Amino acid sequence: MTVLTGGCLCGGVQFEISGPLSGVGNCYCSICRRYHAAAFRTRARLKRADFRITQGEELITFYQSSTDFHRGFCKVCGSPVYNHNGPNSHYGKIMPDSVDTVGIALGSLHGDPGVRPETSFFVTDKAPWYEITDGLPQYASTPLEGPPIRD
Repeated sequence: MTVLTGGCLCGGVQFEISGPLSGVGNCYCSICRRYHAAAFRTRARLKRADFRITQGEELITFYQSSTDFHRGFCKVCGSPVYNHNGPNSHYGKIMPDSVDTVGIALGSLHGDPGVRPETSFFVTDKAPWYEITDGLPQYASTPLEGPPIRD
């Protein structure tokens, strides 16, 4: 597999991904919308062991956006770098293996990651001014928590 690279806006934080990306989708929850100042966040998960900060680890600070869910960002430019959840987070409780993963925004990667969004989730929380037109399956919460509300 090709090593993917990414980083923050100011270039102070850089990282490498040496394993596959999974769970690629568009999240419309209000937290992701605010965190990314956008209509949605396109994100992927990967094994923590396949993620390595290569520069600027000291520039990353974390914000706990919900119970045991931590969002890391560059304290210089504010760019999202990665997130992770603990065993007491919502995801940690429904997917214990997720504690060994990190999430990244595809927009932080350099170049084409070779994956595309497969789902849209938390669509009932989307911004009222945005219309979803991508044709992806839509979920009220996550694909793990029920059938799509639109295929």
